[in-house]
Amino acid sequence: MSERTVEYSQLVDELRCHTSEWLEERRALLVREQRRLHVEELAITLVLDERGRVDDSLAATDGVSLRDVREARDTARALEQLPAIAGAAARGELSDQQLAAVTRLADPETDREWAQKASGCSPDDLRREYRCQQKPTPEDAFKRRAARSLRYWWEPEAGMLAGSFRLPDVDGALFEGVLNQMIDRTRPPKGQAWETRERRGADALMDLVRNYADGEAVSGPQIGFSVLIPPDGPATIAGIPLPDAMVEHLRSEARIEPTVLDRDGMPVATGRATSVVSARDLRAVRLRDGKCRWPGCDRRTGLQVHHL
Repeated sequence: MSERTVEYSQLVDELRCHTSEWLEERRALLVREQRRLHVEELAITLVLDERGRVDDSLAATDGVSLRDVREARDTARALEQLPAIAGAAARGELSDQQLAAVTRLADPETDREWAQKASGCSPDDLRREYRCQQKPTPEDAFKRRAARSLRYWWEPEAGMLAGSFRLPDVDGALFEGVLNQMIDRTRPPKGQAWETRERRGADALMDLVRNYADGEAVSGPQIGFSVLIPPDGPATIAGIPLPDAMVEHLRSEARIEPTVLDRDGMPVATGRATSVVSARDLRAVRLRDGKCRWPGCDRRTGLQVHHL
């Protein structure tokens, strides 16, 4: 059948005549060939980039996002210094996402090692490994904090309030942990079907809002965090690397449960959750002060007791 005249429905009907084993082998072959062609495309991109012919206008030409264009250019540049990874990709051993992630993670010294390991790692795992190699500074944490945002707006036609938000490291981990716990505890009335997780998430968020609206917001139960401590690199919360100063600051108000990891990321020891400030001291400080100690601040809710 001619490539120009093929129609999807005709192609599907033709493929239905083959055995499942044949289809699986054919699909595996096509996946490998697509990956090989992707490496060739990256090589062409590198040469065109050297000639100044690669810019953001490719996004419109290729029908992709600016991020995709820039990621492809970065991957093409990195591969020239990573021959083992480039070879693995050309043999079809690495997906496009794995390739983009591992080229950020590897260097010429670890090229062969990651060429062997990357195919067994998910792109998310590779990106997490890269993040954990870059130990953040207190300034990085400050930038994350400064980038927090919450926006909401009404959609009059739908009668819905919509929104978006961005939360940094610890705040994001706390939000995720509380919402997940509330969602997982939600059960439908007997005899009724389960709501979707998205709807239960919306209900959980509204429960938090109603609890605040029903009374003055006061500091509730002590927050608890699980902190993962690898042999090398920074401690992490929810997969996000943290500067040492932030982990120390958490100890003032939160209960920290440290988990030591081996080099394969497996837990080898878990410490007891501890807090520098005892519950008795917390009550005493709140009773003594009643409000924020910062000069001129009268805030009485959402306060933290620093361990100093």
